[in-house]
Amino acid sequence: MSGETPSGLVIYTRRDCSLCERMEREVRRIAGPDRALRMVAIDDQPALLELYGHDVPVLCMDGEFICKHFLDAARLRAALGTA
Repeated sequence: MSGETPSGLVIYTRRDCSLCERMEREVRRIAGPDRALRMVAIDDQPALLELYGHDVPVLCMDGEFICKHFLDAARLRAALGTA
């Protein structure tokens, strides 16, 4: 990662993470098929691994933290402006 914060919806993940897969499904369901969702695996990125460690999945939008571990649907809808 180049040090810049990804824009849009981003889920920071780790390999073989069932919580990450679950959050991805739920975010896609709420955000809809037309909204881009970027999955960022942190396993091979030391800075992100240090930042998030075992706190995955972490959902952000435009660099702003929304939730971790489990989807906070109300916060996501508020961030999307669909609350």
